[in-house]
Amino acid sequence: MARPFQHQGTAASIFRLRLSIAGLLLLHASGTVALKLVEDDYSWFDAFYMCLITISTVGFHEIGDIGVAGRIVTSFLIMGGLFLVAAATGSFIESIVEGNLAKHFGRRRLDRQIALLKDHWIICGYGRLGQFVVRELLLSSRSPGFVVIDQSEDRVRQLEAEGLLYILGDATQDEVLAAAGIERARGILVLVDTDAENVFICLSARSTNPGLRIVAGSHDEHSEAKLLRAGANKVISPYKLGGSRLSLAITRPSVQDFLDFAQGQDLDVMLEELQLEDTSPLAGVKLRDSPLRTNLNLIVLAVKRRDGPMVFNPGGDTTLEGGDTLVVLGSQPNLQTLAASC
Repeated sequence: MARPFQHQGTAASIFRLRLSIAGLLLLHASGTVALKLVEDDYSWFDAFYMCLITISTVGFHEIGDIGVAGRIVTSFLIMGGLFLVAAATGSFIESIVEGNLAKHFGRRRLDRQIALLKDHWIICGYGRLGQFVVRELLLSSRSPGFVVIDQSEDRVRQLEAEGLLYILGDATQDEVLAAAGIERARGILVLVDTDAENVFICLSARSTNPGLRIVAGSHDEHSEAKLLRAGANKVISPYKLGGSRLSLAITRPSVQDFLDFAQGQDLDVMLEELQLEDTSPLAGVKLRDSPLRTNLNLIVLAVKRRDGPMVFNPGGDTTLEGGDTLVVLGSQPNLQTLAASC
């Protein structure tokens, strides 16, 4: 069975080439032993050398006087060698003509890059929604490393053309998730075609990496509870979310404009989240005494405690603590200054 992340044509061509080379090595080894057994005057090196010049058909003379048994052995070596050399040459030429050899070594390089990933995200599914997610990640300055899993060769070719890390395979298979580095990953985004597959992937991912953050897309609102029970930390329905945003455009257009403004990639003002380290100079400081509002002109919309609830519109008496996550609105330069002190 081909590896789940290889093109089938590539796997078949490389397999035939490897099989032919392995056959040549086996033929040479068995021929060496056979010649040593039937020719009493041959040393092991003589048998090795005689077998080598016979299979390679270089046309050198026989070593010493060779008997009938030796000639029978060399006859089989010649026929077997010609067949295997022809098979290996054909597979090699086929691989070059079809580009499979280049694909194979390119895939090996890709595998090595994926093996180096740590604290990365795995994106299961590169449909329309998955493509939008990847596009937004590439635009973000805080994008984590990620690898995409998809079963469609057409979509995989698109990922390959864009120079992105990918795996061609079924994300419901444990070996495919393992190839994506599920045990080293920070999180997984599950966006395959059906909620049943999404549930299965969540179960597999959670059992493999209990500390993994799992975000799942839901096609049916009734599947949300199942996905949460399967181990998802967060379930998002793109249809429900899209409907909510569209209704805002009708009922509260100014709120919709604000959300578009805050989430825009090309604006100087943006919405950001930043986590305070325990050693941050802001830890233990009240919000009114911090430089967030006075010096950096940042608006703190919410504070998420390490193990507590989200505090919206925190007052000046709110004390910042290590492990807090701040949801802040402001200019990019000021947000970068704040990030440096977190």
